[in-house]
Amino acid sequence: MANDFHKFAQEIRAEAEKAIKTELSKMPFLELGLRIFMPLIINIVTDQQAVSLTFLKDGNVQLDDSVSANPDIVIQADFEMLKSLYQARDRYQFAQAERDGKIKITSHSWKGQQGETKIRELFSS
Repeated sequence: MANDFHKFAQEIRAEAEKAIKTELSKMPFLELGLRIFMPLIINIVTDQQAVSLTFLKDGNVQLDDSVSANPDIVIQADFEMLKSLYQARDRYQFAQAERDGKIKITSHSWKGQQGETKIRELFSS
């Protein structure tokens, strides 16, 4: 099961990195904002495992097999629920899961608040 979680986390990491680099290639002026805004650290905590994603200034995203002590955002959910929401990308299903307490996204900084918007877009696109 932990291997499934790690594969899933790696998929999220790769998608996030690709999206950031695509945006940067379209709008190079965003690089300045990225340098100011990053690093951004997101802990993903599930019933199976927990990892940390660190969004770096160069657009790369680092996956660590342990959580950060000072994350900007924490995502908490049962692994199967998180995976289901990620695959469905249905804003109504996501909103219902939040209301039901099946997923919780907590921002711990101003950067986290900005990043939370992007996370919600990812699960609701």
